[in-house]
Amino acid sequence: MEILNKLKFSRRHALKGMLSGVGVSMWLPVLDIMCNDSGTAFAAGDALPTTFGIFFWGNGVHTESWTPKATGDGDAWALPANLTPSFDKLKGDMTMVTGLQMMDGVFKGHGWGVVYVLAGGDGHMCTTIADISGSPYGALPETAKGTQWMPTIDQLVATAIHKDEPYKSLETGILKYTGINMGTASLNLAHTGPNMPLQPERDPAALFNKLFKTGAPMGGGGGMPMDISNKLRRSVLDAVLADAKRLQMSLGSVDSKRIDQHMESIRTLEARIPTMSSGTTTTTGSCTAPTAPTAQAANLDLSKVTATSHAMNQLIAAALSCNMTRVYSHLWSGARDDNHYPIITQDTEHHTLTHNNDTDSQNRASKMEAYIMTQYADLAQTLKDTPVGATNLLQNTVIYGISEQGEFPHDHNMRNYHIVLMGHAGGMIKGNRHVRLVGRKVTELMLTLQKIMGMNVTSFGSWDNTSKLMPEIM
Repeated sequence: MEILNKLKFSRRHALKGMLSGVGVSMWLPVLDIMCNDSGTAFAAGDALPTTFGIFFWGNGVHTESWTPKATGDGDAWALPANLTPSFDKLKGDMTMVTGLQMMDGVFKGHGWGVVYVLAGGDGHMCTTIADISGSPYGALPETAKGTQWMPTIDQLVATAIHKDEPYKSLETGILKYTGINMGTASLNLAHTGPNMPLQPERDPAALFNKLFKTGAPMGGGGGMPMDISNKLRRSVLDAVLADAKRLQMSLGSVDSKRIDQHMESIRTLEARIPTMSSGTTTTTGSCTAPTAPTAQAANLDLSKVTATSHAMNQLIAAALSCNMTRVYSHLWSGARDDNHYPIITQDTEHHTLTHNNDTDSQNRASKMEAYIMTQYADLAQTLKDTPVGATNLLQNTVIYGISEQGEFPHDHNMRNYHIVLMGHAGGMIKGNRHVRLVGRKVTELMLTLQKIMGMNVTSFGSWDNTSKLMPEIM
């Protein structure tokens, strides 16, 4: 009865056990017993956690494959080619926003774009792109001194909403950046200030270790090794099994099954993350399915990239479902990315293809974008498949899907951004909607996202500073 009373008023709970004399713990997802009778809030009255994420990819979009033919809700609009069939089952969870621009929408490069769409500018007030030349940082974004001079939106949200979650934010990535040296802004997504990036973790094994070493605090003052081998990780799950069984005896069948499913998903995911023969984890940033990858090959062999991506998506979902963080950022590829994808017969640098004006190059770049969107869809579907109370993670999140360039990346005109929002932010965003807002500003959307996350903020941005919200997405 005591444990039931504790669970009834708990936001999180950890299974505990002993491993070689060391106390270990593993966070559980939100259980029905922690919620009110309808499963729509915690029993104590607190709302289920709403989370904020970013999915970023480099080099913009080719709008002919990205622009829906109609606007509106539901059946009034259809997914464009580059989001079909990846998002067919997720259309109801998507809000697509097109037509936005950066200031007056004229020519500017990738470095300036990433400063704008992630941080709203460099802190110097500008209303036209020509004004950037008056900033002390205006010439720096595409040099080795490039950075984010203002905190990125994920960090603004994290600072505002972080309470007692083990992680203020979680930073992940996939492709290692290849391209010209643009300082910290292409290598990383999240920044707390100038030259203060939060490096994304691109290795699923290392992320697993991070979540189960620090994110699941050890009982009894003990600590886990820095690198947790597959064998040891399986032992951790086995170590908490007895506590899980004791807890399940006190719970209803739904919660008991949820605990079984959670532990099985962690065990399955762990088994896909390779280890060295010595028992230490790899540092390759890759997964075993379908073949054992290496970091050097990850940018060359798409099957290995896909496996790594799926493992990362599962780990993000595990961290969110256990309320280990409420803010996450996922850097697929950096601004002005030069990676290539030969396994889908695209063995030329992505950025180079966008600048070749022939039809074949543009079609090949568009195919790369379509593949990247399959991985965004996999993240969204993984969140949708993960229950939280009576709903799921995708219902309780909003993901800001964005690239640094607007239409026709070879032209570098900062207009007609195509932004893919996923999720419903706990009911704040309806979804299944395409809104086209020609000439409106990306900073308006960024301000609106902050308001959706409950932030007390009235204006945002130094490039296109605005107090205007975007009710069209809500």
